[in-house]
Amino acid sequence: MAAVNLIGSYNYVLVALSVLIAIFASYAALDLAGRVTAAGGWTRAVWLLGGAGAMGTGIWSMHYIGMLAFILPIPVSYHWPTVLLSLFAAIVASVVALGVVSRQKMGWFRALAGSVLMGAGIASMHYIGMAAMRLSAICQFNSFLVILSVVFAVLISLAALWITFRFRNEKTGTGWEKLAGAVVMGAAIPVMHYTGMAAASFTASDMAADLSHAVNISTLGTAGIAAVTFFVLGLALLTSWVDRRFATQTLEVQEEKLHQSEAYLSEAQRLSHTGSFGWRVSTGEINWSEETYRIFQYDRTVKPGVEQILQRVHPEDAALVRETIGRAAQDREDFDFEHRLLMPDGSVKHVHVVAHAQRDESGELEYVGAVMDTTENKRAEEALRRSESYLAEAQRLTRTGSWAWRVAGRDAVHLSEEWYRIYGFDPEEGLSAWEKRRQRMHPEDQAKWQGVIERAIAEKSDYDVEHRILLPDGTVKYTQTVGHPVLNASGDVVQFVGTMIDVTERKRAEEERERLRHAHADLARVNRVTMMGELTASLAHEVNQPIAAAVTSATSCLHWLAGEVPNLDKARAAAMRIVKDGTRAAEIMSRIRLLFQKGTPQWELVDVNEVIDEMIVLLRGETRQHAIFVRTELAADLPQVMGDRVQLQQVMMNLIINSIDAMKVVDGSRELVIGSQRTENEQLQVSVSDTGVGLPPEQLDQIFDAFFTTKPHGTGMGLRICRSIVEAHGGRLWAANNSPRGATFYVSLPTKAEVRE
Repeated sequence: MAAVNLIGSYNYVLVALSVLIAIFASYAALDLAGRVTAAGGWTRAVWLLGGAGAMGTGIWSMHYIGMLAFILPIPVSYHWPTVLLSLFAAIVASVVALGVVSRQKMGWFRALAGSVLMGAGIASMHYIGMAAMRLSAICQFNSFLVILSVVFAVLISLAALWITFRFRNEKTGTGWEKLAGAVVMGAAIPVMHYTGMAAASFTASDMAADLSHAVNISTLGTAGIAAVTFFVLGLALLTSWVDRRFATQTLEVQEEKLHQSEAYLSEAQRLSHTGSFGWRVSTGEINWSEETYRIFQYDRTVKPGVEQILQRVHPEDAALVRETIGRAAQDREDFDFEHRLLMPDGSVKHVHVVAHAQRDESGELEYVGAVMDTTENKRAEEALRRSESYLAEAQRLTRTGSWAWRVAGRDAVHLSEEWYRIYGFDPEEGLSAWEKRRQRMHPEDQAKWQGVIERAIAEKSDYDVEHRILLPDGTVKYTQTVGHPVLNASGDVVQFVGTMIDVTERKRAEEERERLRHAHADLARVNRVTMMGELTASLAHEVNQPIAAAVTSATSCLHWLAGEVPNLDKARAAAMRIVKDGTRAAEIMSRIRLLFQKGTPQWELVDVNEVIDEMIVLLRGETRQHAIFVRTELAADLPQVMGDRVQLQQVMMNLIINSIDAMKVVDGSRELVIGSQRTENEQLQVSVSDTGVGLPPEQLDQIFDAFFTTKPHGTGMGLRICRSIVEAHGGRLWAANNSPRGATFYVSLPTKAEVRE
């Protein structure tokens, strides 16, 4: 039987359907490529496999419906295992395509390799699909058209990869651009299929077709394949749309968080005065954050560069900055340094720059770093250094060292330089000097010191102890140590902090003051004795008067008792006069004895008016002898003052005697006025005013100086001693001339003075 060529025809409805499926599959491929690109990790693998399945199903469906559109005059069946193999080839080709286009970059080599693999997969799908045909005919292929179909498959794959890569990200184009790309791809893919179909020719054969595992595809089956294809692709697109919606919402949230984070970062940089920067070494390009612009005081329109940085660098630091930048560009290592900026207004800023070297995606060297405005920190550090210097100087001047020690190990945690100086240690010894301090503590004071420390720990209380230090050269220092406990959250003592004061000079000064006090008391006593010696005649007269009166009264008493009839009333009156005159003489002698007395001051509450009255009585003989009229103006209900009665008596006696001496040599009236009154600020003032010769105006400020006197036979110590006594009582002594003649001495004493040791 002669070979008969079978002439086939096409069902153009199915051809159009295949093209439509190709366009739909292409659109799905574009959409799915975007999801694969956007995904990561296991999600990317799921989208890659799922997308490849949907895309491969679409390509295979286009191919199979295209084959069903080809009609031969003989029955055609299809070997379904081979059909499934062709579907697998389509899916593999789709995996390759999606894997290539989902990369971040697609170079020419990757594009060509991917297009060859994808084209080979599509061609394999086509010819495997044709191998699944079961019919009573022999199929032959035109080699040229077969090769041409494979070339078309590769070229179409290359175009499909480029289009898919171009439109995989929906943000780069609108839906119309993606649709246009799908139409181009959908129209191009069938070209390869129908070229491959044109390469096949069929010759009728008497041999029966092997119909095992073969199926016939009816019109309903074709419709089912198309429906399933559209369903799969539609489901893939729907899934992609839903995922895109969630991704968009997530992206919006992330962008919002990113904007918020950037705002927080910007605010944090502003608050911390820390700007960020990026520096690409190869191009010299530098990017600054807003805070960096603020630190360098450049406008945002200025493009930052090395020159702009050097314009702000302090001239004294310019060489350092240039060297650091040059070394960083050459060595490609991190850098960390500080320098100053000289701003246009002349102010100086201190900045700390730190940067980390890294490679970008293209392998170029870039630095990412931060620039911190440390001006305030520098000022604070400088202020702290000054404060520490002032503190160290203050401790040196006051001989006060500070310390802190831990209770648990009895070891020091802080020792100031002055502490080392007091103990005679070298600060270079460090905290180890703390253990050696006991060796320099005076042996007689160690037990006392140890007892105070143990009691302070047990009672969780402050301690204040004085002890001596015995230095290697035999020098003895007196120190006062004050400690304060530091408690933890549980209320246990963990540390003691405190000070140590070198009170050696104070101790010596106290001893010297004590000697001076005794010397002053002795001098005051000598002064009193001298005055009493000068007043011997007057005092003898004052004592003789009550004694003589007592003798007279005693004689009268005996006379009245010796009568035949004793006059007891008159004798009793005479005896009472004897008692009165004897008491008067005894009081005078008691006051004289007090003024002669030697001893330390006895502080008590003293009535100043009583002291004045006592001195007026004691010196009455002098005032009477020189015809001096004495008048007092003493305020009633005066508060008492705290002081030594004898010393205050001495002051009043000196001032009254000076007034008497000043009035001895004048003619006319001689009047002594002694007054007392309360003044402001809780002060009590006593005045002694006379009508004597007065004080020399040109020497008014010198009368209280030691050894200065206006008397021919004066010692110049009386007023000096009086002022010392008044000042020791917290008061003041001064003088002024009267008009027309005479002088007044004023004594001001506090009424709230405390008892003095």
